[in-house]
Amino acid sequence: MAESNLKEIDLDLIDRNPENPRIVFRPSEMAQLMDSIRLYGVQVPISVYREGKRFVLIDGERRWRCSIKLNLKKIPALVQAKPDRLTNLLLMFNIHALREQWDLLTLAAKLPDIQKLLHKRNDRPPTEKELSIETGLLISVIRRCKLLIALPEKYRQSILVELQKPKPQQIFTEDFFIEMERALKTVERNMPDVVNNIGKDKIREVLISKFKDGVITNRVDFRQIAKIARADKVSVDVSEARESLVRLFHNNSYSITSAYQDSVGFAYDERDLVTKVTGLASFLTSFENSEIDDDVREALEELQAEIDKLLGA
Repeated sequence: MAESNLKEIDLDLIDRNPENPRIVFRPSEMAQLMDSIRLYGVQVPISVYREGKRFVLIDGERRWRCSIKLNLKKIPALVQAKPDRLTNLLLMFNIHALREQWDLLTLAAKLPDIQKLLHKRNDRPPTEKELSIETGLLISVIRRCKLLIALPEKYRQSILVELQKPKPQQIFTEDFFIEMERALKTVERNMPDVVNNIGKDKIREVLISKFKDGVITNRVDFRQIAKIARADKVSVDVSEARESLVRLFHNNSYSITSAYQDSVGFAYDERDLVTKVTGLASFLTSFENSEIDDDVREALEELQAEIDKLLGA
């Protein structure tokens, strides 16, 4: 971190940082901080850089906003040298990664700028690993951000509306769209004709409508769509799986769970059973030539009875 000086600065001389990804400040989250500042003042200085006769925030926008609402005149601040734009952006991202859980969409909005600036600096596009190192974000978070970036504008605006609400009241969340987009990407890779024939935007609208109407009950159900699209991985007739997806992607009461069970559910259950039985068989070999207590014997006898039923003994 560059050398900085601690000063008391007039609040009306401080401006918001235009590169700060954070744009949502929920009233409930701000109220608690305001109560603390009202009682004890600003205990942790904000960070700023000088811009002419004014100052621009680097860190501490919530403290700054709360102090203004409380009609305070000054705020303690660490004054640093003005960073270039790339450094400014990376500071914002690393503040997020180290301390606060900002909304992903706000990060996603700035990520393309960082990619362009790193491309210009290095004469090549940054890899995901390089983005992770520079921003302090996990690669998995960067990939989630990219899914949100790729959404049409109307869906990004819809997410912003939801983000204004307290988290328990949010329905069409960032996670909802991320799960849906992951599933649709898998369908595009494995059954591109399904998406091309119906249209990706129409499919999104149908799935959103089904979630709103309760036909789809959990956003995690979208993972079953990906499994249907990968029907060939469990030796299921791909044409049957395709028909289930086509039916699912039209306006009706057909749910993801029904499509999954009608097409690939049994095959995935069989695969999971083989994995578990193989693991159990390997584990049981460690008990060979050992005495087992009554509880273990009873459990094994119950297991044997179920196996006999399955094998038709």
